[in-house]
Amino acid sequence: MEFFELIHARYSYRGEFEPTPVPREHLVKICEAGIQAPSAGNLQSQRFYAVTNPEMLGKIRAIFEHPGIATAPALVLLVSKLLKFGPNDSPFELQDYGAAAQNVLLAIADLGYTTVWTDGQTNFSQEFQDKIKDIVELDEDATVRAVLPVGVPADKSVGRMFPRKPFEELTKFYE
Repeated sequence: MEFFELIHARYSYRGEFEPTPVPREHLVKICEAGIQAPSAGNLQSQRFYAVTNPEMLGKIRAIFEHPGIATAPALVLLVSKLLKFGPNDSPFELQDYGAAAQNVLLAIADLGYTTVWTDGQTNFSQEFQDKIKDIVELDEDATVRAVLPVGVPADKSVGRMFPRKPFEELTKFYE
């Protein structure tokens, strides 16, 4: 798909998924897209965990209430690692994670799958972080920022991009 078509075609899918497996080679491409994202000082603080193991999927589903996560054949966990950069030792992990997330979302759409960026429960619940660390091996200074369900949507009628504010409201030119 052409790049600008892809940007307009990508949408957040909040429904259930078909049981169609996501091949490992597609998950590799998705994670590679995240790795290629810009990174402050090239520290590359972003990490990616692709999960298709049925036992691990079950454990994650048990702590994360979401219809997509409950039925997705694959999950991609977006993880940030606390690394500091610059004269003030500033942490840029959220910027790295955000840039990587956008690349991952576009790669998922380009491969013909859907997903939704789920980060509310992950970022606002220490209990979730503690439980997820019991399931996946995370470094002590790493945080799961989002859990992305990946798959073929079960309900094709749900998929659409929500309307965006007018271009003129969000953009200014100084010429």
